[in-house]
Amino acid sequence: MKQFGRQYRLELGSSHDGIAIDTLRIAFDIRKTSDSTPNPAKITVWNLNRDHLSLLTSRQYNRVRLLAGYAELRLLFVGDIIKPYVRRDGTDYIIELECGDGDHDYRNAHVCLSLAAGATDAQVLRALSTSMPSTRLGPIQMQGQRGLTRGKVLSGNTRTLLDAMAKNHGADWSIQDGALMVLPTDTVLAGDAVLLSQSSGMIGSPEVTDDGLKITALLNPALRIGGLVRVDSIIPIYNGDYKITSLHDMGDVMAEAWFSTVTCVGGDFQKVRPSV
Repeated sequence: MKQFGRQYRLELGSSHDGIAIDTLRIAFDIRKTSDSTPNPAKITVWNLNRDHLSLLTSRQYNRVRLLAGYAELRLLFVGDIIKPYVRRDGTDYIIELECGDGDHDYRNAHVCLSLAAGATDAQVLRALSTSMPSTRLGPIQMQGQRGLTRGKVLSGNTRTLLDAMAKNHGADWSIQDGALMVLPTDTVLAGDAVLLSQSSGMIGSPEVTDDGLKITALLNPALRIGGLVRVDSIIPIYNGDYKITSLHDMGDVMAEAWFSTVTCVGGDFQKVRPSV
């Protein structure tokens, strides 16, 4: 992948209206994990016109979508705008957007439904997902397909019910770029591993931490939670395939920052086989 000529497109709006920005100065700080808590992002925009500032501060615009990359744009973040902050720095008007991936659905989704005897966990999960209107189904794998021995009523916060279901399957659930994902700990996303080496953008050497192997590289939107990375370091002991468990993307189109920092764990992984 060519890693020069960096570019971006920031889309702000609602379900029926919006704007796209690709020439103003922006900065972003995005953190993603396999935890169910919504992935947070802070996106900063300089000198947006006053009409658009008003649409954001009045909450008429409440959704954000950020694409970034080099020769081609790839999705980096999708989410809800939680809080907008406007400040002035000299002649610049700056708006900071506090965002969360799937935040509205995570906090507000609630179900009350009856399940017939024989309903499988996959069917239950699909029913739960209908309570999250802004979240689509993503990669989902559950071990086995147990059926209910008798009818059952599900009632409560969707996130609490998803917590219990994921735990029963030895899996993590999360919302990643607007998609519900359920992956067992020994499972990775389909597709080829993303190569991380000095020639593909790795900066420095991998670092061993309590949470896994930590690697910093030039911004790479191909990196995804639950995805596989292939490490090719000048220190051979670190080389191999790893599962991504956390990701930190940060950038500023008018500054040096344009990096991805990934934390990953080793293991014997299988590719996801969708069960929903």
